[in-house]
Amino acid sequence: MHNHFPRPILPKGLTNSMLQKHLQRPRPETLRRRRVLKVCGVIVALLMVFPLTLFWIYGTDTHHASRGSIWWSERGRNLIPPAATDITLRQDFLDHYATYKISEAELNEFLIERFADNGTMLDSYSDRRPADPKSIGNEVGPLGWVVTENTVVYSYPASNGGMHNYYHDSNTGLTYQDSAYW
Repeated sequence: MHNHFPRPILPKGLTNSMLQKHLQRPRPETLRRRRVLKVCGVIVALLMVFPLTLFWIYGTDTHHASRGSIWWSERGRNLIPPAATDITLRQDFLDHYATYKISEAELNEFLIERFADNGTMLDSYSDRRPADPKSIGNEVGPLGWVVTENTVVYSYPASNGGMHNYYHDSNTGLTYQDSAYW
């Protein structure tokens, strides 16, 4: 019996598995399936970049030696006193939380400058109040800061209706800040 199909010319040194691959051409639907899978893979990868970036920015705490190393926008950075050290930050969509170390005198100096109302002098020492006795020994905020007997609280309204709360332990200098800017 005579075969009417021409015999393909094959390169030397092919193994049996290579020979089968060489003789079989990919089907058009296989090529299309590969393209679709590649496109879907790229789309999934791009879709993962956005939530991972948001998690990196909003879902993790960042640690900074001083305010100068904070890479946030000026809006959030300028609510941290310049003299603060050992800063831990967590940013949310509408607010941020911070813990840091600062003396009460330096904190008050910052609060007077930052929250003075249209040139009106602010007396932050008179604005402070002791922590609610019911909150002593309890954590406040997501960073796990515990209210102590020596905690004093400073609260100032934000220009857009939010609130800035500074919890300061006057013995240790540890401060917890909760700033909401809606």
